Amino acid sequence: MNRHASAPVIVLSAVLASGCAAAPPAPPAPAGAAPPELIALSHFFASREANWGYRVSPDGTRLGWITSHGGRSTTHVRTLGRNDTRPIDTHSRRAIYWFTWARDSRHALYLQDENGDENHHVYLASIERPDDPPVDLTPFPGSRAWIDRVIRSDPDHIVIAWNKRDRAVFDLYRVNLATREHALIAENPGDVTEWLTDSEGRVRGRIRHVGPDVRHLEVLRDSGWAVLQPLDLEEFNLQMLGVTPDDRGLWLLSSRGRDRLSLVRVDLASGAESLVHDDPELDLEWVGMSERTREPLAVVTDPGRQAIRFFDAALEADLAVLRRHSPTGLRILSFDDGERLVTVEVFTEKGYENYLVDRRTGETHLLGRSQMVQFAHALGTTEPITLSARDGVRLRGYLTRPPGFGAPGPMVLVVHGGHWARDYWRYAPVVQFLANRGYAVLQVNYRGSTGYGRAFRELAVGEYAGKMHDDLIDSVRWAVAGGVADPARVAIYGGSYGGYAALVGMTFTPDVFACGVDIVGISNLVSFYETVPPYWKVSVMPLFHKYVGDPSRPEDRRRLEAKSPLFKADQVKRPLLIIHGARDIRVNVRESEQMIAALNRAGKDVRSVVFPDEGHRREYGNWRNALRHYSEVENFLARCLGGRKSGP
Repeated sequence: MNRHASAPVIVLSAVLASGCAAAPPAPPAPAGAAPPELIALSHFFASREANWGYRVSPDGTRLGWITSHGGRSTTHVRTLGRNDTRPIDTHSRRAIYWFTWARDSRHALYLQDENGDENHHVYLASIERPDDPPVDLTPFPGSRAWIDRVIRSDPDHIVIAWNKRDRAVFDLYRVNLATREHALIAENPGDVTEWLTDSEGRVRGRIRHVGPDVRHLEVLRDSGWAVLQPLDLEEFNLQMLGVTPDDRGLWLLSSRGRDRLSLVRVDLASGAESLVHDDPELDLEWVGMSERTREPLAVVTDPGRQAIRFFDAALEADLAVLRRHSPTGLRILSFDDGERLVTVEVFTEKGYENYLVDRRTGETHLLGRSQMVQFAHALGTTEPITLSARDGVRLRGYLTRPPGFGAPGPMVLVVHGGHWARDYWRYAPVVQFLANRGYAVLQVNYRGSTGYGRAFRELAVGEYAGKMHDDLIDSVRWAVAGGVADPARVAIYGGSYGGYAALVGMTFTPDVFACGVDIVGISNLVSFYETVPPYWKVSVMPLFHKYVGDPSRPEDRRRLEAKSPLFKADQVKRPLLIIHGARDIRVNVRESEQMIAALNRAGKDVRSVVFPDEGHRREYGNWRNALRHYSEVENFLARCLGGRKSGP
């Protein structure tokens, strides 16, 4: 029985069911309606006014957030109740996009790589001595690290995951923040894909990949490691959330033995599992846990727009002040140690606001607004949509249309990466940039996307350049049939898997799209496998072998080549823009280089941009590259689709 079955619910949106429709959800604007204000590229991708990620310090005396300093994004801090804001100078030209507080509330921790290679190091910066250069806690070239645990009871130490010993696997180390010494506390035997530490920094659990389709959830007992639950490959999305308050169980976000990711409790002694909360149609997207009580606070699903179910009635009441009559979503960003102060982001598709809520007094303080709020009138409205693929599979996604959009008009199909990911209803800079340039923007969570359960995800097995691509074509046909898109003015745009999909669109279905934009996309599935990071061997590649194929098997290799756009370059009929980062460690820049060469040999219309100091990421390490990227995109699409552009 679900012991939280009667827990109260807040849905921070309009009636969610009404957001899904079998046809475009709103009529087009009258022909000749005035276009919205043209917003400068810098506001979307290089704004000095952008601010986000507000986090209150553990002792509740300070606030930290990300905003601009010296032409890049970095952490800023101030004392609550004072006007003493100061930046943390990372002494690097690279932007940072995330930080957290050390437990002593006197230091900040952040991750940063060099030139986009994703070999992030863990840095420690002093709040009280802001002129001191940050300290690299993981100063080994070529290694990658992240913070596993900021220990609640020990302000002098943190736990990090680090591949210093072996680049293919991650061990756990306890790091002394004063002396910078590292102590190995858990050595990876070569097949561990995830570790679990408790709030005291003790190693408690791990997930091992022990066979082609077998994983184990193991727990550490006095006698050593013991298997708690067997898992199959498709249960890769299991998340270990923490240890229960009685120290006798684990909180898990798990799809073991079920179709959807659900919140469960697993007994540490017997492995017996009890369901805490699930959704009848959707995966749970997020579970908020209390570090103070070690109990779940809330869960989130995304049926179209975000919905939240609270387990903590007091927190529900304290955040009710942030509810809106119009559709919104909410993200809980941080608590102080006593959970008396909480920072929260409230968002729509047009921007966001950040608040500090004092749960003791009920006071709510606005901390900052998205730089895009001032342009809300010129941004597009995003509506959830549903459609049926040609084989009857239900697809869900989003349609964004700018003010004054006259339908049928030009449209950009934006394909999300992954493919193990999905699109959401929230502010998306790329989507709003395209809408502001005059394009309807269609996003579809094609089969294989996460969020809709295991069965929907497994529909993608063997379907690269197959039914996954059919879903994209069917979504374009849906938009054309609904009077949204002019069939002669539809572009395909995407990054990573989305870049591969753009290349597939331009080679396998060359008559559908007027042009395509491929960002860090795969051109040859065989050569892609040859250059993936070593630490993907046990964590990622088994999934690629299941869904796409294993090139070491001759029959799979032939199928992989048959699904690779590189070998159909001569089929391209329309212009292509290809963008890549030379430091990309997920999809090697060779994937773009060989596609560009093949297109040039075939006499095709292709423009290419390679950034020598960027990798495989949505957020560029410096604003110069971001502005170059999107200037190229807007000029290319203006020539192809006839939309607007901000420069020559």
